[in-house]
Amino acid sequence: MTEPSTKPWTMQQIADAAGVSVTTVSHTMSGKRPVNPQTALRIKRLIDEFGYVPDAGARRLQSGRSRMIGLAVPDISNWYFGRIARGAEEMADELDFGLIVCSTFNSDPRREKRYFNMLRTRMIDGLVYTAGREMNEMNELEKVALSSPVVLADEGINRLSSIPWVTSENYEGGRLLGAHVRALGHTKAVIIGGFAGLNSTVERVAGIRQSFPNALVLNGDFEMQAGYDLVGDLLANDVRFTALFGGNDLMAIGAIKRLHEEGLRVPEDVTVVGFDDVEIASVITPPLTTVRQDVVSIGRNSARLLIEGLEAGTFEDTASVVLPVELVVRGTSGPVAAPPGAV
Repeated sequence: MTEPSTKPWTMQQIADAAGVSVTTVSHTMSGKRPVNPQTALRIKRLIDEFGYVPDAGARRLQSGRSRMIGLAVPDISNWYFGRIARGAEEMADELDFGLIVCSTFNSDPRREKRYFNMLRTRMIDGLVYTAGREMNEMNELEKVALSSPVVLADEGINRLSSIPWVTSENYEGGRLLGAHVRALGHTKAVIIGGFAGLNSTVERVAGIRQSFPNALVLNGDFEMQAGYDLVGDLLANDVRFTALFGGNDLMAIGAIKRLHEEGLRVPEDVTVVGFDDVEIASVITPPLTTVRQDVVSIGRNSARLLIEGLEAGTFEDTASVVLPVELVVRGTSGPVAAPPGAV
């Protein structure tokens, strides 16, 4: 047998060593054509031993496909978007695709253009896009979506209704939270929502307002500091409330920190609830009442829709996916302990 090289073998070298044609090696690797089991086993052992790696450039030239997809998220270091990436990677791997994760730093146009160009040049076959801010200027994404496969994850964009998306029942989650807090006797509430232009913010606020139609709404950036700062502003302006809805768990936790610093107890003086059920929500004191959404499934379903559309060659019959949510009652919500309007 030929002595192993320090470099991975070519397909021709694998074929020569196995005593078969290059076509047989290709069929063994792809699984698209039957190969004698003993022959296939011999070929696979040679591949494992000598490290044959298919040439991605040649494969792309032959098929017009890279079998790579991209995932654009606002911040990969964020727990939430990391979970979406985990789900997308799991599904891509199951369907024999690779995944490139791109961090747009909250939809920075310069970074987005770089990743959109990966689509245009076919470095990736399709893109899962996750919005990170208000979607006022979507011209570039619209242009890309007209000629390239795109699926939206986490946030739907109404003006891009032709693009399939995967999101959660944000309105229902808000409704569940509002009904829960209202049943505890609260009538005076404030909402610290996310970016005003995001569908998730609009839907969650609308759901809460089924029970609290006059709730004051402020908007933050989904970070803990926003919840902390906005509660400080509310208290400095003597705004009276006994319940606070965080647009996500991080802002709710930031709000709790500021309330504690001001000598207010949660939930005895103020009920605080969040949205997402991030890992820290169950371990803070008291643990956070929130709405659980399956963030990993958002990533999995987004990658699945994209790859299925690529394999089918069309997205015409691709239906968007809306995933269910669940109310998780913990220790930060409790009955109102003061007359309505008092803190």
